[in-house]
Amino acid sequence: MTDAQSGAYPMLGLGRRFNPARDLSRTAFRDEDMALYDLFVHHMRAGRAMIEGITFTGCRIEGPAVMLILDGTTFDATNFGGNGPVADLVLRSVGTRAIGAIPMRNCTFVGCEFFMLGFTGGSVILDQILAISTPE
Repeated sequence: MTDAQSGAYPMLGLGRRFNPARDLSRTAFRDEDMALYDLFVHHMRAGRAMIEGITFTGCRIEGPAVMLILDGTTFDATNFGGNGPVADLVLRSVGTRAIGAIPMRNCTFVGCEFFMLGFTGGSVILDQILAISTPE
């Protein structure tokens, strides 16, 4: 039996146990955890082409996925989740679009952590992510 089946979820880097989000239709999440893909599928089924206007506080957002960071999305005290150089998490498109990436606009991340996510978007936000120092 896995930890998830037994109800004994593992501790996260956030200093708390895994707490799966049950209602993905909300516009604010606190201390809840979700797969980015599941959140995106929920929005698509509701007729929305992107995840927009959501605040995440103390949440863990999991992949595997690539987040397309669009205008208005901000990060404060966020752990981008790399076990190595942060450059390994950044993907730059060679074209004008990022097909397959999950678009996020006007979203706020405060005290969150990401796991198994890559990030793409405009050069300004990607340069800001690349400037983050990671412990050796």
